[in-house]
Amino acid sequence: MEPVKKMNKIPLLPVLAGLMILIPLLIAAGCTSTSPEPSGLSLNGTGWTLTGYVPNGTSLHPLDGTAVTLIFGDTGQVTGSAGCNHYFASYTVTGTSLSIGGTGSTMMYCTAAGVMEQESAYLALLGKVSSVAAGNDTLAFADDKGTTILTFARIVPPAPKPLAGTTWTLDSISTADAVSSVVAGTTITAVFDKNGSVTGSAGCNHYFASYTVTGTSLSIGGTGSTKMNCTGPGVMQQESAYLALLGRAAGFTITGNRLSLADANGTALLTFTGES
Repeated sequence: MEPVKKMNKIPLLPVLAGLMILIPLLIAAGCTSTSPEPSGLSLNGTGWTLTGYVPNGTSLHPLDGTAVTLIFGDTGQVTGSAGCNHYFASYTVTGTSLSIGGTGSTMMYCTAAGVMEQESAYLALLGKVSSVAAGNDTLAFADDKGTTILTFARIVPPAPKPLAGTTWTLDSISTADAVSSVVAGTTITAVFDKNGSVTGSAGCNHYFASYTVTGTSLSIGGTGSTKMNCTGPGVMQQESAYLALLGRAAGFTITGNRLSLADANGTALLTFTGES
């Protein structure tokens, strides 16, 4: 994946209690079945980088310095970068018919020329997808008229990092129907050791807990922490939410350097980026 040039990011909307709440952007859904998948391709677990998009009939390439990505999860969810913001959506596929809907994103503003316009066009085109055509290393989405509107190249992901021994830094927290970025100026971490303990920073206090893993099932309990009080807006509320969600974790997935903890229903609770 091409490296993304650093951009200054300015909150687009006021932050409530220090959290950046993600606003769902509804995108029309089409098909409702989830099997079978397109012949010759399993979308689950694959990642793609945008190579071209066609807003209003004009073929365009992504702007230099931006990376627009699409990652298919194994629970009917897609995530990725829209060039500035992180986005998420649901998808359904039957044969070569594909629909993507229920899309939401973070709400940052990138100041580089054309980035926000590209992002808006890309997310809008996702909502128009009606079918998919795939090669070994390419993916093309078409609208209901059969016109190709998005093209991608396959991302070859790095080997997944191990759960234990990796320092995982929190990227987002999911509560109810909202996903929140981490409060500015705070860092939340999780380090799982091989002896069944997990420790880290909850944004203010240091915490510790025990965990058990069986396959991709995970449970975390016996959580304790130091008792400092941080006065920054939303810091303590974020800490409480994070520790509560850790206790609800029932499973995990690791894709490259990305860790996702989910509840018993498979709903994502916490997502992290890992460093050795």
